[in-house]
Amino acid sequence: MGSHDFFAFCTLLRPLELKALGELSQVRHLPAGEIIYRAGEASDSLFIINRGMVEIPPDPGRAVIGTYLSRGDIFGDVETLTELPRKNLVRACEPVSLRVFERESFPKILERVPSFFRYLSGQLAQRLLQATEAAILHSHCLELSGNLANFDLVTIYQTIVNSSQTGELSILDEDREMVAAFFFDGGVPRGGQFQHLIGEEAFWQLFLADDLRGTFTFFSGDARVSQSIQAGGLMRSSTEMLITALQARDEFQALRAEMPDGFATLQRQNPDLRLDDIPPGLHAVAQAIWKLPLVRMIPLDDLYKKLSVCEMKIYQAVHELTLTGQIVLASPTSFTQQVA
Repeated sequence: MGSHDFFAFCTLLRPLELKALGELSQVRHLPAGEIIYRAGEASDSLFIINRGMVEIPPDPGRAVIGTYLSRGDIFGDVETLTELPRKNLVRACEPVSLRVFERESFPKILERVPSFFRYLSGQLAQRLLQATEAAILHSHCLELSGNLANFDLVTIYQTIVNSSQTGELSILDEDREMVAAFFFDGGVPRGGQFQHLIGEEAFWQLFLADDLRGTFTFFSGDARVSQSIQAGGLMRSSTEMLITALQARDEFQALRAEMPDGFATLQRQNPDLRLDDIPPGLHAVAQAIWKLPLVRMIPLDDLYKKLSVCEMKIYQAVHELTLTGQIVLASPTSFTQQVA
């Protein structure tokens, strides 16, 4: 899901326009493994993912590479707009919630929410640009580069994976400073670093970072371009890595929405940490947070810079610590009032 996803578009709409989109669409809930549509079927609706993940499996007979789509992504739009039969099979990887817009509702949507079709046009243009640039990489060119404003990370990652390339993906910020580097062996990620994180934690954070700006470059070859970047081992398959990262991203966004803003500070309520009610997988993170000098009132967002795990695990641990009454999250204003 990139910065141009459907839900980001919805934040720009007026209340009446949001109401119209709700009235002129339906929501479908499907279990994992359910086929949404098959190639050759009639196309009468487009889909937007509310929750979960869907897969477009590879089709070697048509040179179609596999793709995964998650929250905010659109599919089925090209065939529906052109009134052509479905080109691919699409199925749910996990339980999904889909918003469905039927073609017969398009005239009313155009009348009540004209910007919806401008948004769809922008999405189609974006995909065309990505497909054109991706073709360069599939030709086994030595280098592929672009701006993150024009490409989402899922597309970049899947292009490298599906081309079975060996080489290094590097990401630079707007000041041309190195942010991340990941090494791929035959299209499989094998090591990398994102800011101060290495290995899997770096990979998860790459997809959690919603403010990533700058450029990316993929260099083919065995030699690593960024010798200063540390490489942590990645052992899972490329598909498992992506699915886990996208699931973590959706869960992180939901969890962050439930918690105070990142300026909230942590305050201990007990002298000693109790781990009995904390999930075992979060014990190490909870202990690391507890050892920090919280007397300095560390803001929630600053924990990431001080710990060697991704933001998802930090928020999970803080959430558990608040649920068990061991810490409270206070706004800077309330803390200032307490001190005064």
